[in-house]
Amino acid sequence: MQDDLIALLDRFAAIGATPDKGVCRLTGNPEDGAARELFAQIAAARGASLGTDAVGNMFATFATAPGAQSTILCGSHLDSQPTGGRFDGSLGVLAALDAASALYAEGGRYAHNLTVVNWTNEEGARFQPSLTGSSVFTGKYTAEFALGLRDRLGVSMGEALAQIGYLGDEALGLTPVHNVELHVEQGGHLDETGVQIGAVTASWGVRKLTLSFVGAPSHTGPTAMAKRRDAMRAAALAITEFHAQMEAEPGQLHWSAAKIVAEPDSPNVVASRVTVYFEIRNPDQRICTKAGDRFMAAITPAIAALGCAIEIATDEARPGTQLSPEGVALTLKVAAELGLSATDMLTITGHDALALAAVMPSTLVFVPSVGGLSHSPQELTLPEDLRNGGAVIREMLRRLAS
Repeated sequence: MQDDLIALLDRFAAIGATPDKGVCRLTGNPEDGAARELFAQIAAARGASLGTDAVGNMFATFATAPGAQSTILCGSHLDSQPTGGRFDGSLGVLAALDAASALYAEGGRYAHNLTVVNWTNEEGARFQPSLTGSSVFTGKYTAEFALGLRDRLGVSMGEALAQIGYLGDEALGLTPVHNVELHVEQGGHLDETGVQIGAVTASWGVRKLTLSFVGAPSHTGPTAMAKRRDAMRAAALAITEFHAQMEAEPGQLHWSAAKIVAEPDSPNVVASRVTVYFEIRNPDQRICTKAGDRFMAAITPAIAALGCAIEIATDEARPGTQLSPEGVALTLKVAAELGLSATDMLTITGHDALALAAVMPSTLVFVPSVGGLSHSPQELTLPEDLRNGGAVIREMLRRLAS
């Protein structure tokens, strides 16, 4: 089983492989379609029944409890960032597939079925917001909202999923009683401390601000400087002030201004609208809110002085999400029985398990990331840690399904 998991990871890493040994599989692109097809083929060959819902979430159910209307969900996502690594997301799907199919093959009888899930658009790289498929599943977003999301070229998520043949119409049809997700940590705590397994108790809070700085288009050559309303200059001022404000904040704070969209996106036209995606994270979401408020207060008069306006496209506050205490205890117990060191810990970043925690007990398990690198082709989790995570997930599914 252990070598099989490594082989599975290698097969999927070849889909959308980049020259620097990373992975690029954006939601709805041909590589995403190819990964979905391979997942479906392997799951069906191992005895799963397959279904795809209205937003492309894929469910591979192993009938470990024939006749039961309940199931344990386990999985993650197969989409990646443009500069993705080979383990982020894929490990959770493939470890779940490996574990669930092995338990099914053993022929034991359980109280619940096992459903391996590939959630759509977890990364939010092509379509925003992230955690899209799992959030539709929980009812936070409607399918219509999700399918209407558009990328920078104007293609909707519904159109993209239809192009690769994964715009489905099948609901899960079973009642999930617990969700489990295995993921690489995407941080350095486990790697730095030498601990092998992380049992995630909760997430950090986050505030996400998407701001559009609005000016007016004009020629970059003859337009008098005093008459320009340069949205790019306004955005640059705001980004600089954002970093200064966040650096002045006391305590544990992570922040970014990671995406910028300029319109009309011509080198000969003064930018009339520039949209910037800001993000602030802290264990206490209230600190994120206050930091964001101070940032907005600082930039508002300065942007107005440039003749530009600020439009708030999104302002989302996500408090820290609590995960299943029973799941944490089970993770620690199973790890100890397998002879693995483990610790409870927080997650700084979001995962589908956090979205699902709104409607069911949900458990998130971490294995180490070497150097804490993530969303990078250099992302690395060692084979021994991959196998440890797979072993923990298999034993957890055995007990949860019982």
